[in-house]
Amino acid sequence: MSKFKQEDHKLTFRMSEDILLELPEEDVMYFSERKITKAKPVVLVFSVEEDGRIEKIGFVEFDLRVLNRNAYITYYLSPVWRGRGLGKLMLKKAFDFAFRELNLHRITAEVYEYNERSLKLLEGLGFHREGILKEAKYHDGRYWDIIILGMLRENWKDR
Repeated sequence: MSKFKQEDHKLTFRMSEDILLELPEEDVMYFSERKITKAKPVVLVFSVEEDGRIEKIGFVEFDLRVLNRNAYITYYLSPVWRGRGLGKLMLKKAFDFAFRELNLHRITAEVYEYNERSLKLLEGLGFHREGILKEAKYHDGRYWDIIILGMLRENWKDR
């Protein structure tokens, strides 16, 4: 094969939602699992019974990485239910499910540095800070860090 000379070729691109190039088997190990498999997220919707009616209060979503047995989490608790310990209880139940039923090895969370309540909650449940994405979130006229936290299955077993 002759040496590639830029002046001999016009390099073009087009936007696409899919990669239209086959990866040779020996190159697969260099790519994120998200480029290889597309598992649907698992979403747990939490409810409480109040005054005889069932009310949805929040959710925990696991964005799965099936091959690596890990997931990124997103969670939300409706503002009217905050401050009662329900967020902690919701996450405990979700993590029990994730480690026991989904057979995960690891859970990862990304938290904006200004979300101090979420950082405190996750660290209180046994998550450890593992890294920082410097100035990766633009909010309210400035850039904020994203803090990466993780928990391994073996650390949850101790809970």
